[in-house]
Amino acid sequence: MSSETDNSVETSFLKLQEIESDIKKAEEKVEQFKNELFKPIYENRRIYLNQIPKFWYIVLAQHEEFQEYISVEDMKYIELISDIYVEFKNSIDDDGLIPKKAFSITMSFKNTEENKDNKIKEQKVTKEFEWELDPSTGMRKLVSEKVAFEWPINLQKIDPETVKSNVKKENRKLTSEEKKFYRQGMRSFFSFWSWTGRKEGKEYRNGEELASLISEDIFPGALDYYVIAQNNGGEDGDSDDDAISGEELDLSDPEEEVSSSKRQKI
Repeated sequence: MSSETDNSVETSFLKLQEIESDIKKAEEKVEQFKNELFKPIYENRRIYLNQIPKFWYIVLAQHEEFQEYISVEDMKYIELISDIYVEFKNSIDDDGLIPKKAFSITMSFKNTEENKDNKIKEQKVTKEFEWELDPSTGMRKLVSEKVAFEWPINLQKIDPETVKSNVKKENRKLTSEEKKFYRQGMRSFFSFWSWTGRKEGKEYRNGEELASLISEDIFPGALDYYVIAQNNGGEDGDSDDDAISGEELDLSDPEEEVSSSKRQKI
């Protein structure tokens, strides 16, 4: 290849890099416009969805993929979810190039007369999520922070945070029963609220997948799932309590946690 051809290829490649940057900026603007356009629509939809009895329970109980991320015990409390809302936010990385696609998931829990044997503190909890770029790998990962959440009364003994707190307070090792409770709690949907994306193998293991499923599928397609469930003529979903082995018992302090998570290419 001649020197002239080499220069031509190099010039073309540099121009293509500029065009690729323009494409990313255009995608960013489209994302921002979409978020702004849909926000009032989703807010209005929220009003009417919340007037339908057991709306979110019917949606979640019939969603087979959602059931992969919860335990059998969790299903008793899904009926207590009275509201789910996802807010998509416009957030750009430090270089101003890559949309972080930040979002938050809000759930409200409310007790019902029909399910009075399985009570939970009535609460509204909001969890923030953000995609971060790992410069060493060129991959992105979803991260979050722990949020305060009070577990259902009948499940509080398996709350991993409670188990860890009791052990640290008494300065002792876990008993065999506490290890069982800890691992059982780690498989529960309610451990999702403590997930950070920075402690692989030491926290709820499907946080990224569940957050993405809720924000990208369940929330935007909620009405469709409800209609399908009604046409199928049922509310009850099935959930297998598949054995999950190998959860590590995380008794470390937050500042000692190693940042690691399942990653996804940008």
